[in-house]
Amino acid sequence: MKIKIITKLFSTFLIILSLSVSKSFGQKIEIGQEAKQVERIVEMTTRDRIGFDRYGRSKGNNAGWDVKYYNGEISEVIQCFYKQYLADIRLFANYCKHYVMRDSKLAYVLTQYEDVSVSKLKEFYSQSPRNKKIEEFYFSDDYTHYSKIYLHSNGLATVEQQKTNPQNLPASIQAKIKNELTKTKEIERQRYLADYKESQNKKAIKSKVYDLKEYSPENYKRAVESLRWSLKKYFIDTSKYNSVENFPSFLTINNSKEKYARFSNVYSAHYSNKDHSRETVNYGNVVMAGSTDIRLIKDVKLISGTDEELKLFKSASIYLPTIEVEGYEVMTEVYLNPLKVDFARGITRVKIKNGKVEFRKFIPEQDLQQIITEQLEDKRNGTYLVRYEISEIFGEVDVNIEIQ
Repeated sequence: MKIKIITKLFSTFLIILSLSVSKSFGQKIEIGQEAKQVERIVEMTTRDRIGFDRYGRSKGNNAGWDVKYYNGEISEVIQCFYKQYLADIRLFANYCKHYVMRDSKLAYVLTQYEDVSVSKLKEFYSQSPRNKKIEEFYFSDDYTHYSKIYLHSNGLATVEQQKTNPQNLPASIQAKIKNELTKTKEIERQRYLADYKESQNKKAIKSKVYDLKEYSPENYKRAVESLRWSLKKYFIDTSKYNSVENFPSFLTINNSKEKYARFSNVYSAHYSNKDHSRETVNYGNVVMAGSTDIRLIKDVKLISGTDEELKLFKSASIYLPTIEVEGYEVMTEVYLNPLKVDFARGITRVKIKNGKVEFRKFIPEQDLQQIITEQLEDKRNGTYLVRYEISEIFGEVDVNIEIQ
């Protein structure tokens, strides 16, 4: 047999080759392929190993190939490697792969080694987790292919790779394969059922929106506090960048006739977050990155008061986090009903004598008088100008009193 060797400068270029599958440097050859296709792959991959790259480095120069014909048709394609490092069995070897054809298609593959023994090959195949040994056969994980190791009549250790045809195997092996496939199918069925149950459980959990007050009280407190501060900011924000006041400032009140302003409204509010995110999807070599687009939904209604246009809530924000339920990120909601917002700012003149407070001018409303009185009872006797801010937002009262 004459092998087409392009050069005799053989190299010890290291390539990891698997002994259990028919692959030729990234080009996969499968049993059943057309003979011409096998020939093209073998020729191309062999030529890729010949010569030098643009940096002058050897490409290996340790491969050759040949084609045999019978009655004008390809009967065998041969690819040989010399001093090739086999990482699986950790040694250098000279070997040839014989791609044997039948009816112009690849029927089986013989890999013959010059300097590797039958016992060494059997040792490797027996230890490899990729092989399932039944009697003298080594099957692939799905039992669609098998390898058989023996000493060929030419004296070379040989691995024969075939596509599994149960009818051509002994009855005992057929029974074992059937039994193993039954086990595999049952394992796959149980895995499918578990995955389906998990997906249904995930779907059921993630389809709900969870009341933050019930499922995460600490986050509920933070959410309410964030909204309370945002609502209060509406009244106290006197930034020079705001050309229009949301609520009369002390300067405005001082120049007004009433010397007083009050905002008192009751609302119902429902905040929820909605998942508009997209999961990461893997399309082979293309990964479409997902997103974490979670949007806040706000529904506010006026129960009583004058804020018909809901101006208070147009810029108000709330911290509404997602939470984790059974390991899944889920959407949350907050119901605030009733949500009372009461804010008063004004100026008044009082007289204090022996702990008794008497309002003399710009008299506040009755409920505010009591709060202001409690803040002034311990002051010294005298007449005072009092500036006050009193707020009640969602049940929390804040009082700010300044006296002159």
